[in-house]
Amino acid sequence: MKKVILFDLDGTLLDTLTDLTNAINHMLLNFNFKPRTAEEIRRFLGNGAKQLVELSIGKSVEPEKFEEYYQYYDTYYQAHSEEQTAPYEGIPQVLESLKKRGYRLAVISNKQDIVVKQLVDKMFPNTFDYALGVTEDGIKKPDPRMIDKVLEAMGIFAHEAYLIGDSETDIQTGKNSNLTVIACLWGFRDMKDIAPMNPEFIVGKPYDILKVI
Repeated sequence: MKKVILFDLDGTLLDTLTDLTNAINHMLLNFNFKPRTAEEIRRFLGNGAKQLVELSIGKSVEPEKFEEYYQYYDTYYQAHSEEQTAPYEGIPQVLESLKKRGYRLAVISNKQDIVVKQLVDKMFPNTFDYALGVTEDGIKKPDPRMIDKVLEAMGIFAHEAYLIGDSETDIQTGKNSNLTVIACLWGFRDMKDIAPMNPEFIVGKPYDILKVI
């Protein structure tokens, strides 16, 4: 029997695209790089902040310069991560329904841990039992060790958990950790990206989660 639902954050619970795009373009313009469109940023998301910065720059740079670019982006984004970000329509109601059914809820994200906790506390107060982003050890999805951290912290086993996410990375994370995966289509990927990964379930709207679980 499933007891816990692990949610991805960006593209699953929260529409963060505008704030992420603004932060990336603030960095790019400051260092005289070409700005990116929101659609480009959407395609770059899913594998953490450093890869987002790398793909947005679009060319190889020296490690020291890259770290300067990344730190500039990271500082700006942490200060501006809540300006346009909001839950997707229906998500708060779905979360409330799941809690009423007795499920424990957690967030697992490739976003920086400090920002994950900041956003979860602000956007979903008193909703989630646990939230984890990328910490100093650098472990991120789809590395199964990130799932292991969450399962251990919550005292559960993999067969007791669902994983809900919007990207190929989320689906691969579930496969690597033997979790039941629910892939969603309202985030940063489309059916053509998701279907070939063969998640156990694919849902088109947040309320569809309640039909699956």
